[in-house]
Amino acid sequence: MFVKKFALPALVSAVVALVAGGVYAVNATPANITVCAAKSNGAMRYSASGGCKSAKETKLLLGQQGPAGPAGPVGPAGATGPAGATGAAGSMTTQSFFEVKTSSYTLVLADAGKFLFSRSSPTIVVPNNSVVAFPIGTRIDIGQLGATSANIIFVNPNGGVTINDQAVNSAGTAVSQTFDRGAFQIGVLVKVGTNEWLFLRSPDENSSTS
Repeated sequence: MFVKKFALPALVSAVVALVAGGVYAVNATPANITVCAAKSNGAMRYSASGGCKSAKETKLLLGQQGPAGPAGPVGPAGATGPAGATGAAGSMTTQSFFEVKTSSYTLVLADAGKFLFSRSSPTIVVPNNSVVAFPIGTRIDIGQLGATSANIIFVNPNGGVTINDQAVNSAGTAVSQTFDRGAFQIGVLVKVGTNEWLFLRSPDENSSTS
């Protein structure tokens, strides 16, 4: 056994011991050290300079970090967390409304979801989808506020539009859907197809004036 002391710019203390099988144990303060192994018999020596005789020795860098291994398999999914707190109650919104004052009014996209009403006898025109593309499921409420039975609202399909499975009559003219005769009536338009609408109407119990 031998102990060799040497000086480096940084403090180094190395002990090289020959053990059974020709294995050397080396302890040093630097991150790694260089050991040269003879190709002929495997004898090892410590290289203070970090170099080996390339033709006769194999360079071994001890303490060097090897490459990272492959990622391990993904673990099982964790348990479902507890349910979150219930959110605050939403606020109620009122329905927008619009008064039809002209004798003929063609629906526009902004009328979706609105309540349209009239105090006279206008014609409400339902446009073709190519002109006004209401989404399927659109609902438009229509109310008759006329005070006499003479006030009737007509709902008229434009070219290519059907209302309640009717587009034109036997004469080829558009079929208008009308409110039940009487004051204070209400109807509902619902779009059920690209150019198909359902018009629901029912008489109000207060259908006559007093």
